[in-house]
Amino acid sequence: MNPRSPFRELSARPGGTRVRTSRPDVTFFLVHHAGGSSAGFADFAQFFPPSWRLCAVELPGRGLSAGDPPCRSAAAAVQALAPAFLDEFLDEEIRPYAVFGHSMGGLVAYELARELERSGTPPVWLGVSGIPAPRLVSDCFNERRDLWSPERLVAFMRRLGGTPEELLESPDVVEYMVEVLRGDLAIVDTYAYADGPPLGIPLSVYAGEQDPLATHDMLEGWRAQTTAQVEFHSWPGGHFYLYDRTESVARRMAMDIDTALTGDRDPAGRKA
Repeated sequence: MNPRSPFRELSARPGGTRVRTSRPDVTFFLVHHAGGSSAGFADFAQFFPPSWRLCAVELPGRGLSAGDPPCRSAAAAVQALAPAFLDEFLDEEIRPYAVFGHSMGGLVAYELARELERSGTPPVWLGVSGIPAPRLVSDCFNERRDLWSPERLVAFMRRLGGTPEELLESPDVVEYMVEVLRGDLAIVDTYAYADGPPLGIPLSVYAGEQDPLATHDMLEGWRAQTTAQVEFHSWPGGHFYLYDRTESVARRMAMDIDTALTGDRDPAGRKA
C-alpha cells in the first residue's frame, strides 16, 4: 500500500498474518475515535474469519501521516477518505465491504457511507458506536472542545478513560495526543447535520451502558437514518467499553455483517 494510504491492514495476531485470498469474502473497514489511530483496532482482527480482509482507517495527522494537516470537519474527513475508497473499488477486490466507526469514527463512517452510497458503491453494512444520532450531535456537543486548554483536554481524557495513565504523565506524549485530539474534536463539535435521503443499508448501533456521551435517548434517532433494519447492542462499561470487551464486540460485528450479507434478519429488528 502507499505509505500515505489511510488504510492499515490488520494481522490476525501480533506478528502474524491473515489468510489472504485473491478476493476476500468481506473487506471490513474500522474508523477510530477522536484522538485515536488505527492501532486501537489491532486486537480485533483475530476474532474475524481468516478469509476477511481487516483494514483500520487512519485520518491524517497521526501515525504514518503525522506530518499531514488534520481534518477539522466531517466534510474534510470524507473528502480525505472517499477517493481512497473509490480507488480501491477499481479492481473490485474489496467488495463486499462493511464500515464501522467508534465515537467520532462513527460520525465519519456514517457520512462516508452516505457519500459512497451516492457514488453507487455503498457498504453492505454500517456499524456505529458511542455517538449520538446525527441529527442530535450538534445539540449534544454544543461546546467547542477543540478550543479547550491542554489541561482541560487532558482532564477530559482522564475522565473518559481509555488512555493509560503513564502516557498522560509524559509531557511529549501529552503534547502530541492533545493536538491530535483537538483536531478530531473539531470534526464532532463543528458538525451540522445536512438533510438527505436515509441510507438503504442495515445499521447496527453499539454502546457502553454507562457511556455519558451516548445514552439511550441519544441513540434512538439512528433508526431514522436508514430504510433498512437497525439493531442495537450494548455492553457494560463507559465510552471505551469496546476495548475492554474486544472479543464479544468483534464477534457481534461479524454476526451482524453476516446477517446483512445473507438477509437473514428479524423484520422487527433485534435489540440486545
